[in-house]
Amino acid sequence: MTLTRQLSRIAKLLVDAEGIGFPEAEARLRAMTLDIVVGPDAANPAGHAAALTALAVSRRTFLGGVRVIGGLGQPLQSSLSTRATLDEALAEIGVNGFPGPAAATIGIGKAAARDHICACWDGWRAGVRSGARVALGTSNNPLAGIAAGAHAVGAAFQGLRGRTDLPADIDLWPGDGDIPDFGQVFLPSAVWLFGLGNLGQAFLWSLAALPYADGVDRALVLQDYDRVREENWGTSILVPDDRFGDLKTKMAEAWAEARGFRVARIDRALRTDLRRANDEPHLVLSGLDKIAPRRLLADVGFDTIIDVGLGRTARDFDRYRVNVFDKTRTIDAHFDGVVDPAPRPAAPDLPAYAKLEAEIGRCGAAEIGNASVAVPYVSAIAAAVATARAIAICSGQPCSPGEVQKVSASERRAAAASCPIEAPGVGHAGRAGVPHIATAPALPAAVR
Repeated sequence: MTLTRQLSRIAKLLVDAEGIGFPEAEARLRAMTLDIVVGPDAANPAGHAAALTALAVSRRTFLGGVRVIGGLGQPLQSSLSTRATLDEALAEIGVNGFPGPAAATIGIGKAAARDHICACWDGWRAGVRSGARVALGTSNNPLAGIAAGAHAVGAAFQGLRGRTDLPADIDLWPGDGDIPDFGQVFLPSAVWLFGLGNLGQAFLWSLAALPYADGVDRALVLQDYDRVREENWGTSILVPDDRFGDLKTKMAEAWAEARGFRVARIDRALRTDLRRANDEPHLVLSGLDKIAPRRLLADVGFDTIIDVGLGRTARDFDRYRVNVFDKTRTIDAHFDGVVDPAPRPAAPDLPAYAKLEAEIGRCGAAEIGNASVAVPYVSAIAAAVATARAIAICSGQPCSPGEVQKVSASERRAAAASCPIEAPGVGHAGRAGVPHIATAPALPAAVR
């Protein structure tokens, strides 16, 4: 069987964790099917962000197909799409139906709760519940919806792998003390994104979900040198189904401009000569996956750097780390003496890689063996956490400088105590406004 490159980094999770072969891993992924049930009480910014995110990440993990059913003719209450109704926005992402019952079901909204996993949210908090335990709170925060929708997909995916304990809630607000309502915070006006892989695209997804007021200028600088490859499809939320070879920055630019952002591109790697111009963003969201370029960020001239890292192996693939750096706590000092793991000269000593080596050669098998395991629901959650930190900084609020969490954990680790972040040049684009709410005749009640 020829390895399907689009699935390689997800299939690798099952291969490395369970010692099965790549053909069996792909067959299991293709047998995974999911129903997403949307209740009428999901007609709010958090609920629609949850539904759209759940579809966007699950269709790259549940390869047998994803159906979205329920009250989908609702006028869209999300800035993630310019479509008029929820079902139009879902169809824009892409739905792949399947015959027969689903292997797993998740609900969006309390009315969708039965005996399956449901996404839930309350202000800056996101979680999953089962059955009658579902309760929804304040629903005006799209970041909580993003985290909740991705969280539910992750719980369903882990459930099909035999891990049935529900994970703990995720607290998005990064500070101590009083937690502001989402309508009281300020949104970032200008952000520089380094790396447009799975994390960088998830950053864009969270930023696009923020309800900027009409006519407010919001600017992005997108920097990456890489092109979209087949193996990016299974891990990255914006990669199209059948178009590879474009620059990642070019693909991301088109998507962001369609959602109202003013975009500048830098289509090269981060080098020692890069310096920020006076009119360029002071705030960075970094999704770089190597240590050396992270250290280089210290000399570019940014006020604030929010750096996110993900796990790489079958044991820690759903771990994420979020760190905040400023002039007093610098990224180069934090990573001083830290090195990336050295690549192995050969593939892991597992039967699956021996068979793969015979099929695609030693170098190809070693490349797959050294690649990181990645699933898109983890990136979506980590990006929502990082974007919440950007909002806190733009709002002049204290912020935790560091946090490490595992999505599937039954208890959350305490984040570092919050502290003031020195960000004199980081501007904001005003308070969160009313999300995109379209009015249109009701459309059919399901997308198949």
